[in-house]
Amino acid sequence: MESTTLIYIYLAIALVTSQMPVLGVYTALCNTLLHEVFHVICAACLSGRVVHKITLNKDASGLAVTSVNSRFARVLIFYAGYTGSSLTAIALFYLVNKGHFNTIIYFFITLAVISVLLWVRNFYGFLWAISFISLLGFMVYKKYEIVIMHTSIFLSSVVLLQSIFTAFTVCKLSFTQRKDAGDATSLAQTTLIPAAVWGTVFFGQSLYAGYFVMKNFLI
Repeated sequence: MESTTLIYIYLAIALVTSQMPVLGVYTALCNTLLHEVFHVICAACLSGRVVHKITLNKDASGLAVTSVNSRFARVLIFYAGYTGSSLTAIALFYLVNKGHFNTIIYFFITLAVISVLLWVRNFYGFLWAISFISLLGFMVYKKYEIVIMHTSIFLSSVVLLQSIFTAFTVCKLSFTQRKDAGDATSLAQTTLIPAAVWGTVFFGQSLYAGYFVMKNFLI
């Protein structure tokens, strides 16, 4: 089967999976973790401190608690989450296109391990991360190359779709519930630019990331 066809299949599977109560949340947390890690990495770079906190919730939402004093730094931190997810989706599909499936699995393992050691502190988030590391680590240890290939494409598909879905959600909230629109609300409070503008920016760049992936790696 051609790799492009396989990617389309896994995009469809990721779409169906996202609607499932338990499995959908479990897989969506991959993108949630990415989103929150970009917040804390940005905060660590700007503050010089790595002592921040990530919470991963049972509804696939997340929260990054950071500590910075500069308004400019806060803007960059709030902006980093959705932007980082979209850029990561592009990078993952670049690796898929090049056949670097093991690199994708190692990336997710490294991301989860560092997060558990430094930032994830709530019980549910800790359990999810440990189980995720164990599942991926097991297939690497057993050298299940076929499983690694399929898993890497699936996870890449999940990140791409979830980056778009979550950006759409925050965009919709920025118009309908502008005081409860997550990063868009935080940016609005920090910059005085309306939340709807930031929500539109997040959704627009996620759509562009999807377009970039389609144009360069699928069509």
